[in-house]
Amino acid sequence: MDAVVKSEKGEGHVELRDVPEKSPPAGAALVRVGAAGICGSDLMILHDRFPGYKVPVVMGHEFAGEVAALGDGVRSVSVGDRVACETHAYVCGRCAYCRSGAYNLCQERLGYGYGVDGAFTKHVVVREAIMHRLPDSVGMRDAALLEPLSVVVNALTANARLSPGESVLVIGPGPIGVLSALLAKLAGCAVTVVGTERSRRRLELAASMGADAVLTVDEAAGPGFESAFDSVVIATGEPDAFEAALKHCRPRGQVVHVGESTKRASFTFSLIERKNIMVQGSFSHTWPAWERAISLLRDGKVDVSRLITHRFPLRSWEEGFARAESREGMKVLFEP
Repeated sequence: MDAVVKSEKGEGHVELRDVPEKSPPAGAALVRVGAAGICGSDLMILHDRFPGYKVPVVMGHEFAGEVAALGDGVRSVSVGDRVACETHAYVCGRCAYCRSGAYNLCQERLGYGYGVDGAFTKHVVVREAIMHRLPDSVGMRDAALLEPLSVVVNALTANARLSPGESVLVIGPGPIGVLSALLAKLAGCAVTVVGTERSRRRLELAASMGADAVLTVDEAAGPGFESAFDSVVIATGEPDAFEAALKHCRPRGQVVHVGESTKRASFTFSLIERKNIMVQGSFSHTWPAWERAISLLRDGKVDVSRLITHRFPLRSWEEGFARAESREGMKVLFEP
């Protein structure tokens, strides 16, 4: 079956390969991929900027599909069920994080698309514990965005808290940033989204989806820009964003860091102390965040469909990656 594979370390080395079909082991299912999204971390792997990925590896971790076959002992899903799947392909199950439900922080965790073969192909082996059955009202394409939505749900409803009437600044108008803006609006907050001039089209989309204000970085640096937000969400991997977040956060406010990056940041760390700022990191997601994200789509409280700007078959993977990297696309999907 066709698969988009990172074949060796270094810049590039991504190709369409014919890989063997797999059978599900005990406790797992074979999922036929219906839609899979390109994430910023996939682009990092393309350019050899993501730490610890194995090669060769089938890329992709944001996906939904249909159960095609069951391994021994699987009871919670049946063949034909439509499911969305978490990214935690393997966790140890023994450590304090796994035992307390924070298995996303397991130090032995392996994720799809970098540590285990992922979803840019026809079939994926998925362990039973991380499959979520989809309501009939949630389409396959929207379900492929449940992974980034769950990241944001985990960040803004579990690790951090937003209250009605608060002002929220979101730095970065990519999918995570726009989803953060949608969740903040749902919480009753006034939301401003900031991005670079290169992301102008994404800023316009954020405005059309409910952001109260959108600004470029240059506009935000100008006179009169509000610099006392109750909460600042960093939804970009650019290291300069941390300095900006501290600057624009009010005293006793909070900064929530969600953006993935391997770059080193330099910032005035005394601002954290002088302004009594709470800094909260948030990585990945857990089962409750997924169930909450699914309910948001099921109940029509969050509409992710407008974030899907392009769809491609696997054979057009190069164009898909190019669209995602150029920021011409917001969320680019493969439909194997």
